[in-house]
Amino acid sequence: MSPRGALPILVGLCVCLLAVSSIAAITTAQQPELVVEQHGSGIALEGESTSYLWRYSTYSMTVTFSATSDEIHTVCLAQYDEDAVEQPLVCQWTAVDTDGSTTVTLTQSEWPEEMSGEETLAVDIYSGRNTNGEPIEQVLRPVHIIEKDGDLDGNGLTNEREIELGIHPAEADSDGDGLTDAIEVMIGTDPRDSVTPYRIAVVTIGSLTAGAFGVLLVAGRLMMGLQALGVSTGRDDDTESVSEPAETKSFEAPIRDEERIRRLLSAHDGRLKQSQIVEATEWSKSKVSRLLSSMEDDAEITRVRLGRENLVCLRGHEPADVTPSWEDKDGSGSAEGGASP
Repeated sequence: MSPRGALPILVGLCVCLLAVSSIAAITTAQQPELVVEQHGSGIALEGESTSYLWRYSTYSMTVTFSATSDEIHTVCLAQYDEDAVEQPLVCQWTAVDTDGSTTVTLTQSEWPEEMSGEETLAVDIYSGRNTNGEPIEQVLRPVHIIEKDGDLDGNGLTNEREIELGIHPAEADSDGDGLTDAIEVMIGTDPRDSVTPYRIAVVTIGSLTAGAFGVLLVAGRLMMGLQALGVSTGRDDDTESVSEPAETKSFEAPIRDEERIRRLLSAHDGRLKQSQIVEATEWSKSKVSRLLSSMEDDAEITRVRLGRENLVCLRGHEPADVTPSWEDKDGSGSAEGGASP
């Protein structure tokens, strides 16, 4: 083929390549790049697949994205549930820069009571101000919401203490050596060192061996000294040692937390505000809320909402104009909403 005949073919190939490149660029531009970074005091531990978050500390997400339209966009942080409609926790409107990227920071001061344990957070971006439709972009983040004074792995150390020690709050034995983290902290060893039992065995055997040798040596020299002085090392058969019985001490069993709350309510005519219980016991709000929920499930107390506070009542001590929740469940309450006699 002559060079003059090949020129149109080369020009055609170049045009096709340019067209394909343009289509690819347009397709890429229609898909906004989305980068999500989390920060704040609310992050207890960032794992490879799951982040552990403090319930009552501030948590923030910085969302950086690009878009092709210059209309207002809405960025939301929501609790993800594939079986239900998402309810945004916090949203923010923002104008976008079509020539570059747009950054929005979403902040959550504390997590709702219904969010606990393993959860999934969703970062949703909507075109416009309406969040009822499908987001144009979504990122899911698995998280585990915990409390500082809780004990997720049940090994006796609080979650906050385990984070301070650099060990995992969900693993009772972080180094897998057969000793729980709490035991290693108690005996002063490193809960991240898997050879701790071998070190303990070596030290124990050495100490016992040295101690036994020392006792035998001292006993032998003592016997030789007594014999040299002509002192008999036997005991008189007529001599009997009389030991006085040890004084018996009685210990009062510790009071359970639920019993302490019952006594506190009984001392105040069966009713107290939840904030007064927190002040009287000097416990954290989360611990008091958890104990009251357990006692309410066991039908020991009733919580009545008064404005912004809860009135905690022993069962049978509810205000006369309020129907207790336990009566609503079994249908024994009066029709006007007051407590049945």
